[in-house]
Amino acid sequence: MPEWVDGEGRGPSRRSLLRTAGALLPGLVLGVGGTVGTASAASAPPAAGGTEPRGTFSSPGYSWATTTSATTGVVFTLTGPDGGPLPGRRVRFSLSSFHTARASLWFEVSEGRKSPGRYGYLDLDTDAGGTVVLDPWLRHGAVPTTASGVRPVLRAQLVGSEAILATSHLSVSESRSTR
Repeated sequence: MPEWVDGEGRGPSRRSLLRTAGALLPGLVLGVGGTVGTASAASAPPAAGGTEPRGTFSSPGYSWATTTSATTGVVFTLTGPDGGPLPGRRVRFSLSSFHTARASLWFEVSEGRKSPGRYGYLDLDTDAGGTVVLDPWLRHGAVPTTASGVRPVLRAQLVGSEAILATSHLSVSESRSTR
């Protein structure tokens, strides 16, 4: 089930509340624990030897014409250090420059809503093969991305992590009719 977060005109978003709480947490841990070990354990770098998961998109870039109705073929795969799939992991997908490019690209979620909402990011779980197909949620509009003056990038990261696992360029272009 998708999870979305966006604070459009509804007061503080969960993202801003979590960011604030996350910024305060190290101070609280230091104030309560009073030991340097607590703080250093929370910020310890990953162990050597490649223990971090890896993510890839099925293409380094995706492009659609304004006349097509769907985005297709956008697949993300999450693997462990051994190359095996990582099922059941929550991944956040986000669109860079969303507020500028929102007429061109967005995630659309309609579950539990009367009308679909447009969002700049979306959290989804990997399936048994460690993949997520974004086609049911990623949408594009009739406005070419060049009209907004930005070149949007689709990013993937594990929820709770700041590390970007994979990126892919996105574009929507005007289709030219041939007469």
